[in-house]
Amino acid sequence: MAFTEGDVPADARPADTPAGGSGEPAGSAEAPVVDGRVRKTIDRIVHAVRNGEDKEIDTLLADLAAVAGTTDLLNLRERLYRPL
Repeated sequence: MAFTEGDVPADARPADTPAGGSGEPAGSAEAPVVDGRVRKTIDRIVHAVRNGEDKEIDTLLADLAAVAGTTDLLNLRERLYRPL
């Protein structure tokens, strides 16, 4: 099955997540609520990526993997793709 950008396979979404997506209810225009610890880790990853700090990126990604859900990872992806 092919997925378009932004799609999340059904088996990777929480049961109450609508198809197509981001973990947000259909029609929601607000950014997803992210746990403070996860948000801080994402901020640090974005900073490290922008500064080319490879070892820091590795460490932070390992930390994020231990606590992040699909919505958090999509949030990270969105942050990394934002223009500077």
